[in-house]
Amino acid sequence: MSMITSPTLPSPGKSWFKPPYRIAVLIQAANNFSRGIILGASAYSRQHGGWDFLYPATSINGLLFPKGEVPLPEGWHGEGILFRSTSDSLWQTIRDSGIPAVNVSWRGLQYDELISVVADPTRCGELAADYIASKQHEFFGYVGVPHWQGYTSELYDAIRRRLGADLITFEFPSQKDYQSCLRHRLSEWIKHLPKPIGIITWSTDQARILISICHSLGVSVPNEVSLVTCEYDELSAALSPIPISGVYQNPQGVGFEAARMLEGVISGQQATHSNQLVPPIDVIERESSNVVAFYDEFLQQCLKLIDHHLASGINATKLASEMDVSRRTLEMKFSKSTDKTPSAVIDESKIRVAKQLLCDTDLFLEDIAKRTGFSSTSAFTRFFKRNLGCSPSTYRNSHAFGDASW
Repeated sequence: MSMITSPTLPSPGKSWFKPPYRIAVLIQAANNFSRGIILGASAYSRQHGGWDFLYPATSINGLLFPKGEVPLPEGWHGEGILFRSTSDSLWQTIRDSGIPAVNVSWRGLQYDELISVVADPTRCGELAADYIASKQHEFFGYVGVPHWQGYTSELYDAIRRRLGADLITFEFPSQKDYQSCLRHRLSEWIKHLPKPIGIITWSTDQARILISICHSLGVSVPNEVSLVTCEYDELSAALSPIPISGVYQNPQGVGFEAARMLEGVISGQQATHSNQLVPPIDVIERESSNVVAFYDEFLQQCLKLIDHHLASGINATKLASEMDVSRRTLEMKFSKSTDKTPSAVIDESKIRVAKQLLCDTDLFLEDIAKRTGFSSTSAFTRFFKRNLGCSPSTYRNSHAFGDASW
């Protein structure tokens, strides 16, 4: 009779498994953008066995770090750190600790010896500039960050290359006068800008403040001032008088890749001095920039009709009838002013509205199809995939806050 042998057990004191990495997350989750980064890092850790996270930003009253900087807890020892490089002193503390670390803030790009994984600032600037240029404004403005905050200039340089040397840049007050004078200085800037004008802002907060200032001054947004932000944050945007257009930087993707980079550094497989730039996904148009600065009243009326009748399935023939012109005349006027056909402009409107509804609402695809003029979900899906290269559901999932499918 054969004997059943017991499996060999580890000797006392030996571990059954490799303990998880101990990772400090020094990121204040004050907005959805930062939360997205944390969720992306969490998704990576779960796909690789799970990490033991230290998250000191969680406090009973939520006000432990009111300035947004989460310090490294004194005496903590672990395998790695994910952090936002919000000050020179924080970076010096982390560097002196000798613990592998990866930064997820644009500010950290100024340090040559620091490893950073961030949204590509150059591509973010190009996306925002190309988008606002498509609105055919004659004038463009930019609100960035004060030089004393220590950010590098890649974003501004990309915007200026795209929009030209005539870009009107807001001059910030001194650090001493920043809090007391900023809103007044912005109000004076808005008053004296040539209009209509397209403005790019660094952050959602800046766009929100500018919209409020415009409303208080009686300046129409988006007809006189249209705005798009390079760093869209859903939470801050919710406080705006109107929805804000913005570049979707893919924060979850940044967090996922930062975690991947950190694991590589810990294991010795990744160079200790390198950066990774995560491409932003696209610009989501909302009310703050939903305008085209045509000086042709005919075209303005056409665009209003397209928006108004989009759900009813407007096409070039119906538009010509509404404008009481021939199809040929309509096409000639569009070609002269936009270098596009009426059908192409109608399709662009369908895509714009569909993207906004997919990102900002929980509407079923059937409802979105109807609102963009399609008789069936399948027809809408084919149209969307043909123009954007992915299905509406895939697009929605990639832009959903908290998505972890990286």
